[in-house]
Amino acid sequence: MQKYFLLLFTVLLSATAATAQDPFQPYLNGEAPRIIKELGETTQGNVKIRELVFHSRDVQTPEGSVPNEIFAAIVRPLAPGKYPGLMVYHGGGGNAEINRAKRWAAQGYIVMVLDEPGVANPEKVSEFTTGAWKKYKYAANRFRVTPDASASTIFEGVLASLQALYLLRAQPDVIKDRIGITGVSWGGYMTTMISSLANKYIRASFSVYGSGFYDEGSAFQKELNAIAPADRETWLKYLDAGRRVRSIRTPFFLAAAANDFFFHPPAVMKTLLSMKNGQVNHLFGPNASHKILLLGGNMKPDSMRPGSVEMELAWFDYYLKDKGQPMPVVTKAEQQSGAFRFRVKSPLPVTDAKVYYSFADTTWPKRVWVPIAAAPVGNGWYTAAIPAETDGKVFDWYANVSDARPVSASSYIMRSKQVK
Repeated sequence: MQKYFLLLFTVLLSATAATAQDPFQPYLNGEAPRIIKELGETTQGNVKIRELVFHSRDVQTPEGSVPNEIFAAIVRPLAPGKYPGLMVYHGGGGNAEINRAKRWAAQGYIVMVLDEPGVANPEKVSEFTTGAWKKYKYAANRFRVTPDASASTIFEGVLASLQALYLLRAQPDVIKDRIGITGVSWGGYMTTMISSLANKYIRASFSVYGSGFYDEGSAFQKELNAIAPADRETWLKYLDAGRRVRSIRTPFFLAAAANDFFFHPPAVMKTLLSMKNGQVNHLFGPNASHKILLLGGNMKPDSMRPGSVEMELAWFDYYLKDKGQPMPVVTKAEQQSGAFRFRVKSPLPVTDAKVYYSFADTTWPKRVWVPIAAAPVGNGWYTAAIPAETDGKVFDWYANVSDARPVSASSYIMRSKQVK
């Protein structure tokens, strides 16, 4: 009888372990997906565009097995040779960003873009992109995790994005140890997620707006809170990018909007602080949602920059081509009696240094960030006077610096303290 119960316990334990398996584990093998259709190659200006369809996986539904087939494009410079690779992930409601890929390819990169299930609007993707996820309206079923996390449409998007990275690496003209990842909004989430899952294949990442820790401050908290606690725990464990970022060991930049409607500073901050690799940098753009109104941001028209923000080019040129200089870094920031102080490590002269503060009396998207000019005081230190209007009030603040390339970098956002 004792042996029977021991055997039963072992079987139940094994079943529980199988149920709790990370749904991405079977796919962390680096194997490029099978291309099922070549749609042709065209030349536009100084780049070549190859369009194709790859098989992601077969999904079991009540109606039977449904294949997930993904439209993708590889855009490369016309001149032969080996080039760094770049994954570009689109934002929510979008689709494969071929025009952006063309601008990156013109800068000397081989670029992969794709339709991302769960992130893309199913009504806007290529006719060649198929799958069970397309029966849902845009944004539906993202937080469903029954019977397991693979039931979420976001799982399908992450998986396809991971497989596209493998396909990019498989290109004979891609320098395999010089691959970067970038994306905007949900594509920024995707950048963070893929950088965590497949970090050994990635040289550098640049996430725009997207972060992890959706439960710490995001537009998606209401949806998360509406599902059962156990389901919420499952989604956060397997599909929240913030829970995975400890595996990132390569340079990572997160460009955030301090007033972002979708990804609030507390979620961004926790994502950044959960990375332990010492190569993490970031900025907070003030007084705008899904926009970076700083030097190196996106104040120029989209057609005038390859990335979602202008400074992405300098970032990837440095890490993927050994070209240029690293970004400035705010290494320390502190509030003293009557003044803010912060220290900057920068290879180039700082052309703009400011402190931004806002009162903690409203929600993050509604904050008004007030700028204060900061002055250099030597040895990389800058100082700015604390305004009298903050006396006795609770506020948050951060420092930001820029140089002429143009690029920007910020400190963490800090809560005010009473200083004698």
